[in-house]
Amino acid sequence: MSGLDVFILFAIMAVLLGIGLSGRATGGSTEEFFLAGQRLRWWQIGFSLFASNFSASAIIGLTGAAYLTGIAIYNYEWVGILAILFFAFVLARSVRHGGFYSIAQFLEERFGTRIKVIYSALVLFLLIFIDMAGALYAGGVLLREVFPGLSINFIILIIMIMAGTYSVSGGLGAITRIDFFQSLILIGGAFLVAYYTFSAAGGWTVVRQIAPEGFLSLVRPEDDRAVPWTGLVTGVPILCCYFWLANQNMVQWVLSARSVRDARIGLMMAGYLKLLVLFIIVLPGVAAIGLFPNLTEPDRIYPTLLFELLPAGVLGLVLAGFVSAIMSSADSILHASSTIITMDFVKKMRPHLGHAELVRMGRLTTIGVILLGALWAPAIGRFGTLFEYVQGLLSYAVAPFVVVYLAGWFWPRASANGALLALLIGFSSTLMVAAGTALGRFDLHYLHVPLPIALLSLVGLVCGSLLWPRQALAGGPAFDGVDHTTQNSDMLIGAVLLGLVGAQVVWFW
Repeated sequence: MSGLDVFILFAIMAVLLGIGLSGRATGGSTEEFFLAGQRLRWWQIGFSLFASNFSASAIIGLTGAAYLTGIAIYNYEWVGILAILFFAFVLARSVRHGGFYSIAQFLEERFGTRIKVIYSALVLFLLIFIDMAGALYAGGVLLREVFPGLSINFIILIIMIMAGTYSVSGGLGAITRIDFFQSLILIGGAFLVAYYTFSAAGGWTVVRQIAPEGFLSLVRPEDDRAVPWTGLVTGVPILCCYFWLANQNMVQWVLSARSVRDARIGLMMAGYLKLLVLFIIVLPGVAAIGLFPNLTEPDRIYPTLLFELLPAGVLGLVLAGFVSAIMSSADSILHASSTIITMDFVKKMRPHLGHAELVRMGRLTTIGVILLGALWAPAIGRFGTLFEYVQGLLSYAVAPFVVVYLAGWFWPRASANGALLALLIGFSSTLMVAAGTALGRFDLHYLHVPLPIALLSLVGLVCGSLLWPRQALAGGPAFDGVDHTTQNSDMLIGAVLLGLVGAQVVWFW
């Protein structure tokens, strides 16, 4: 790595940090700190959603999975776009009009405190030990190649300090400011990596010839390591529903929108940006098969592309984009975790606290989350590939809550006791399946787990709700359905996005 690359990397990082620390101060309002004053425009939401989703772990994980098994890994992306469209046209208005700071607040008003506490505890675990730790680990793996004299623990700590500095001081508004620039650098860097990879491989025609059989198809055999076609049906839709509909890290941007229309268009903008992932992340992983055919660690393919193919100057810019991806995912996860802890736990236990005290607690909890994520991230190296670590744990953890969350919006008769029974049955079944798999009694791909668990949870929800009918909660909203009225122009934008997704899927089917 040349001195020019080092200069470009540090210069861009300094500029981004300055942008994050600049601008309007958050003041003492909880709405200002946790929801950016609910004034975000559609383009800010779109870039922030994409930056939060397009993390360092996604870059390394998707490229490595494509190198290992082909483009079937893109199934997560196009199904995710369908979940985005569902959120935009069915749930966005109702979520916005609920007046919530977090999903847990909705669950509390709909099902009571027990469900809220269980949800908040689980999501905090997932945000810290899967989402954030995965992003930090990916960043540490790559940046250790740049600075071989530094340990991965030290690199992770530096990244967290950078992301935490503006997250603590400026709240969601500061995160939104920097996410716009991070997204542009990130997308530009990914395009450069794709360009140099395909150029070195000899172009698309050569890549099609060298790709192993089935690697350019979205539908893979039942025994495929990454995404068997059965897993595409039984697992991927449920994981995407969790990530885009019931994950505070994503929903916080919709709650912070200036209007319902800004929220909708911002969601769809993120969907359009996700269309690029196939071309700038997934396909370069397949192209790398002909360039570096003997790599035994798939998670190292993206760093290899960077350091072997990129010329001086370009490498520094791309590395800046990669560090931006780490920071953009880490800052939104930090803020989501801080919001859950402060508004769902601290405010409940200490209701006398005013706005200034709650904002102060939000900043303190952000620091605590930084330390937890930095301590756990280095341990991920023991769990196989990064992508399998993330998706495997999510497959076992999220199905019961997806059932309860969606029932809260779409089934008025769903009761608090029914929701509790659904979670008890769902998580008990999950533990039994996990134990059976660990002991060798089951041989299940992790994507085959979510649907059976979701069905068992649904049975528990229905039976519990019929045995213990719903009682209205004092002061709670009605929740007798969702309001999905929309404008024709928004429908046109969504229809075009859906058409483009369909064209991608048909082409590679």
